[in-house]
Amino acid sequence: MKVQRLLFIVSMSVVLFSCGNSSNNNNGDWVTKAVFHGQNRIGAVGFVIGDTGYVSTGFDGTYYYNDLWAYDTTNNAWVQRDSFPGPRRATGVAFATSDYGYVGAGFNGSGVTVSGATQYYLQDFYKYSPTTNSWTQIGNLPLTQGSPGLRFATAFGIGGTYNIGGVVGGTDGQFNYNTFYKWTESTNTWTADNSYPGPKRVGSVSWVYSSKAYVITGTGDNNTNLTDFWRYDPSQSGSNQWYQLRRISGVTDQSYDAGYRIVRTDAVAWQQNNAGVPKAYITFGSNGGSLVDCWEYDFATDLWTQKNNFPPGGGRVGAVALTIDGQGFVGLGGTSLSSGPGGTYYSDWTAFLPNTPYNPDDYYAQ
Repeated sequence: MKVQRLLFIVSMSVVLFSCGNSSNNNNGDWVTKAVFHGQNRIGAVGFVIGDTGYVSTGFDGTYYYNDLWAYDTTNNAWVQRDSFPGPRRATGVAFATSDYGYVGAGFNGSGVTVSGATQYYLQDFYKYSPTTNSWTQIGNLPLTQGSPGLRFATAFGIGGTYNIGGVVGGTDGQFNYNTFYKWTESTNTWTADNSYPGPKRVGSVSWVYSSKAYVITGTGDNNTNLTDFWRYDPSQSGSNQWYQLRRISGVTDQSYDAGYRIVRTDAVAWQQNNAGVPKAYITFGSNGGSLVDCWEYDFATDLWTQKNNFPPGGGRVGAVALTIDGQGFVGLGGTSLSSGPGGTYYSDWTAFLPNTPYNPDDYYAQ
């Protein structure tokens, strides 16, 4: 189905939702860290290698960026690294394996010249080595014939014995996709993997836990909010690699999901332990307005609990979330993915403490 993704101006008002029957234990503190040293921006990408987080690309309403910044948690400091070598862009994807980071796809509204032609949607990909602080171009995404590129996809990397990456969904401005492209580091190849059984999805998020990837949220054709939730297990084969988890809205006649308000697009997600118990988190994004509510996922029960909201005034889309040394961080982003020079763009960087009561003195706007 031919669908044009609608980009809209997100309301500046903060949207606060009742938690309904879901539990809100009033825990979850947001602690301001060192401000990002690059320009304020939206639609950047991030990845983590070892104990270092990296942020690159993005858009500030006027300019597209290709700088790369490394965040050192020990010293709470940002250090600039070798710039991303491809065309400047935003709303691309990134993932990491055990030793390398990967950045690619995305969009440049000003247009870039590729093989003598002007392109806006991009499909090129690059590998970053922190050991040598250098980039190497790898193969392009093996997109559907005629597709110029991809933006608003989600990506994940699984290291260890697998060292693979995955890119799911996205749009090329004319069509939305439910494609799954798999990167295999050992062979340096992309594969168009047909195993993903879910719907077309744009603006979804993903995270990795215990060598499994989780894909959730976003919109489908006609900008319909998606409620499905998928787990990808590379140890399985074929269609068994994807397993559908509980939906994230009140679609059952049971009480557990009556208060769910998790559906959204252009959010951020990350994996982090809470008092030693593995959890995952989602915040920000948009669903009729910018969101600040935060939700915690329990892997053991496949259920969600609402946590303390991000501080007032901080609702946004197109932000970045990273898990570094077991600690979750969120930041950057803006009020809209299409507002141009008149939009509000952020450079804040904030740690989330899921088992700590909220203290308003721990967060200050940057």
